[in-house]
Amino acid sequence: MSFFKPLDYLLILLGLFLCTFSVMAATSQQEGTPLLVLTSPTKEYIYPLDTDTTIQIPGLEGISTIQIQQGQARYLDSPCANKTCVAASPIHRNGEWSACLPNGIFMRVENSTSSSDTDIDIMAF
Repeated sequence: MSFFKPLDYLLILLGLFLCTFSVMAATSQQEGTPLLVLTSPTKEYIYPLDTDTTIQIPGLEGISTIQIQQGQARYLDSPCANKTCVAASPIHRNGEWSACLPNGIFMRVENSTSSSDTDIDIMAF
């Protein structure tokens, strides 16, 4: 005995399609230079992802060290207790993000053409 009717299956498939399409649209690469946007409790920093560098950002608990290398950004070190941010995968695609919540540091990848004054921001935090 089935609890679902034929229209239920259709609605479930439609919902899965819409969810998949939304995620793909939000993270798709757009034209423009990929930028790393770092938000700390006091300031916002913007760096191009095509330049290898190491950045030290002051946060609530101390200094977080972030590395940009080969078009990817990741936490190298942070003063937080459990170091979950350091264990996270590097980010490199438009819409990806990573955060060190205890230290108040949030980083995300945006393309230079998707700035908040020219486009609708798909991220809310």
